[in-house]
Amino acid sequence: MLKETELRLTAFATNVVSQARNNLTSTGKAGELSNSLRYEIKYNQGNVEIIFLATDYGKFVDKGVQGANPSKLPPRSKWFGINKAPLSPFRFGSGSGRKGGLRGAIDRWVVKKPIMDARNKKGEFIPRKSLVFMISRSIYLSGIKATEFFTKPFDNMKNEVVKELEFALRQDIEQTIFKNNGK
Repeated sequence: MLKETELRLTAFATNVVSQARNNLTSTGKAGELSNSLRYEIKYNQGNVEIIFLATDYGKFVDKGVQGANPSKLPPRSKWFGINKAPLSPFRFGSGSGRKGGLRGAIDRWVVKKPIMDARNKKGEFIPRKSLVFMISRSIYLSGIKATEFFTKPFDNMKNEVVKELEFALRQDIEQTIFKNNGK
């Protein structure tokens, strides 16, 4: 058993998950995603791997999503011509998602938030259906900004864990050799 190696891997994974949760909290995105973050350490044919798990949309929150075409927004809108995540591997309009998934999620979000009381320039209430359409259109066309809530702590800690794993593996091998020679 690689006791020291497993201890280092567990500490690394625990720290990454903890920092990722802290990052979500600081960006106001704590909740279901934060609660879903966890890891598993698996042993398979002499290999050890850490698997980080989260809800499906966690990768979109971390890496962002490219907008379909921010130039199609109304000219005076806040995000006109600005793609919030131009380097993201994910994009709207690629045909890879469920049809209407964004609008349904925005509708549920609008119901939960006090944004339902939004008003236009004349002071009139904006109907929920119109509000959902405008928010969904803006997100679809301009994208979702990357938070890197997971990527940053993982990248920051991976170099250190490599050094620690080299030391731990050496200890584990030495303990195995001395234990077997002592028999």
